[in-house]
Amino acid sequence: MMKNEKGISTWAVILIIALLIGAGLLWSKYFAKPAATVMMQGADQAKPALEKAHQASDTADRAVKAAEEATKKMNENANP
Repeated sequence: MMKNEKGISTWAVILIIALLIGAGLLWSKYFAKPAATVMMQGADQAKPALEKAHQASDTADRAVKAAEEATKKMNENANP
């Protein structure tokens, strides 16, 4: 029984780390370039890219929340 709980916790940690890495990659892909554009060329030219970055950030937030909910459910099922 204890081994199963440890396994679920391990998978939860791995899942959260993977989501954080994914969020970092999305941030670097969609936000780092627009931020540089704002600094170099101005906000008007970067506005569409910033909107995409905001959407990517929202998507990453939803993914993290879904992972947290899945982890809660796994822990609840493991501890009846």
